Amino acid sequence: AEWLPQFRPACGGVGWPGPERAGRSPAMNLHQVLTGAVNPGDNCFSVGSVGGHPFTAYASGCDIVILGTDFERLQIIPGAKHGNIQVGCVDCSLQQGKIAASYGNAICIFEPVQCLKQKHDCHTGLHYQWQKSGQITLEHTVHNLTWDPTGSRLLTGSSCLQLWSNINYENPAEYENHEKADVQDWRIIWQCKTASQVHLMKFSPDGEFFATAGKDDCLIKVWYNTDSWKSAVAPQVPTPELISQEVDFSFIYLAHPRSVSGFSWRKTSKYMPR
Repeated sequence: AEWLPQFRPACGGVGWPGPERAGRSPAMNLHQVLTGAVNPGDNCFSVGSVGGHPFTAYASGCDIVILGTDFERLQIIPGAKHGNIQVGCVDCSLQQGKIAASYGNAICIFEPVQCLKQKHDCHTGLHYQWQKSGQITLEHTVHNLTWDPTGSRLLTGSSCLQLWSNINYENPAEYENHEKADVQDWRIIWQCKTASQVHLMKFSPDGEFFATAGKDDCLIKVWYNTDSWKSAVAPQVPTPELISQEVDFSFIYLAHPRSVSGFSWRKTSKYMPR
């Protein structure tokens, strides 16, 4: 049964009186009861989009719960299929509806598959079920991960920063037909060892940059693709060292007077000149 007992937060050992004790009706009306608490941490829930409809995915113990536009429960991905390991972090892509979830040092990729419209869910446009399409295994525990806006690259933070992709950058035309892409072939296209563990990370809305910050860090690193910015200034002659690398990133610092607890990117048009 989906129900929860009346919650009375306490402060200093003294609980707040419930409505029956205060002699008045509750100030807030119950909208919906969702079983299973969200795992602790800021990286255990995310909002994505598929087919123009937003959805929410969050980690609850070893399971992943997926909610629709009106927070109706669409699917539960059981943790029993992944060794009953508690989900560490979850992130959803805003274009392809992919879900990435970490189980210790493993990351599972789930992609939406359109299903037949049911009578009981005719009020929602989300007629999808998420199925596992790939897995990435790292050497160390994953602490954070985030999709780029297109859902084709995944940035992970463990003992180092790693950027993963299943696109062949030498021949990107092969990825134009998504069905022909080998979703199982996720590989590292860039990695960098950081001085401290990355606590916050997020791509810019256009996918051109991403920013990272450590825990209790006063400096934000804004990373940029060095190949893109060098080619904008002058043609770059490839060297043997660069030929072996698919992409390369460098960063600049943004200083903050106190420890950074969070940040967000301003949304700008991709047609805005730089």
